[in-house]
Amino acid sequence: MNDNLLIEDKLYQILKCEDRDIINPEVFGISPTWKNDKNFEYSNLLIIKDFQLFLKNLEVTSDRGFPEISGRNPVTIKLENNRETVLYEDIMYPVIFTGAVVIAAEILKTYDIQGELPCFSYNHVIELIFQDGKLVTTIDHSKAMVRIRKNLDLRLRSLEKKRDIRCIKRFIDTSFVGDYKHPGKKREKKLKKLNEYIVKLKEITNF
Repeated sequence: MNDNLLIEDKLYQILKCEDRDIINPEVFGISPTWKNDKNFEYSNLLIIKDFQLFLKNLEVTSDRGFPEISGRNPVTIKLENNRETVLYEDIMYPVIFTGAVVIAAEILKTYDIQGELPCFSYNHVIELIFQDGKLVTTIDHSKAMVRIRKNLDLRLRSLEKKRDIRCIKRFIDTSFVGDYKHPGKKREKKLKKLNEYIVKLKEITNF
């Protein structure tokens, strides 16, 4: 996933999503020539405004045509090997997404777990819970990430040890509300868990 989220002029990278996509260009009739087309690429810039999730900008690389979206025509930013990369700006298309998302900002240290940059590399790590595109709640996990970094810096844990990596991953998985192990799969189970969480949250906050 190569999507970003803008919240109050602060840019966050979307690290995890319970689904494969928060929004896919196929919604607008933009799709790859064939399944698993490696030449088809896209990235979204999303924004939250008045608790509603919107698609602000969309960048797509394809060898097919591009329709008008929300009254906006795309601008070509690159043309190479019959593949065109275009940018749609200020679409402000409401995104109807239900699920959990993890966002992060400000890399403090480039830790490495099996070739991936883990979430505890970031200073700010926040989980967002959406229901039908509406932001229900946010959970700040930044302090939990501090705890992981502190254990690594004090050599109480090591990324060279598989047992410690498993322990860190387990801690992260249990800290998050969402289930990010299998994006796009077990959708009904995830929705049931999420709805139960939202019900409990409303009971506590009288929302």
